[in-house]
Amino acid sequence: MTIVENPTGVKRAVLIGINYVGQQGQLSGCHNDVRNIQDFLQRVHGFQQHNMTVLMDDGRHKEPTYAKIMAAFDWIVKESMAGDTVWIHYSGHGGRVADQDGDEDDGYDETLIPVDFQRKGQIRDDDLLKHLVKPMRKGVVVTALMDCCHSGTVLDLPY
Repeated sequence: MTIVENPTGVKRAVLIGINYVGQQGQLSGCHNDVRNIQDFLQRVHGFQQHNMTVLMDDGRHKEPTYAKIMAAFDWIVKESMAGDTVWIHYSGHGGRVADQDGDEDDGYDETLIPVDFQRKGQIRDDDLLKHLVKPMRKGVVVTALMDCCHSGTVLDLPY
């Protein structure tokens, strides 16, 4: 796998793995996905642990709640400058809900489903566009790997 990166910039990552432990629809491989991606980024591409935010519902990491996922995205946008490399990884459930603002051709917003979705709701593609895509500074190289259902347009990119 080739990652386009600037060798002089800072490398940052947000890695999210949600197995929904104890919930209906529990998954089993999302924590392994995060550990494998983290190892790959560190060993092969020189990412440093202190520049990675890892969210997993494994009892050892910060919980991947709606608020913590959005805070991680806000952090990586705030810290990243032109010339930096950013990796976003999400492994968990994805979904779709009725579009509320009329910007979707198919009438649905694609979503990421945080561990606390039953209380806080799903993270809509509109939220990702507003908090992650649009505010990212020009010149930051971003790779986003979304391992979930309905992920094809979850960043609401115009192309």
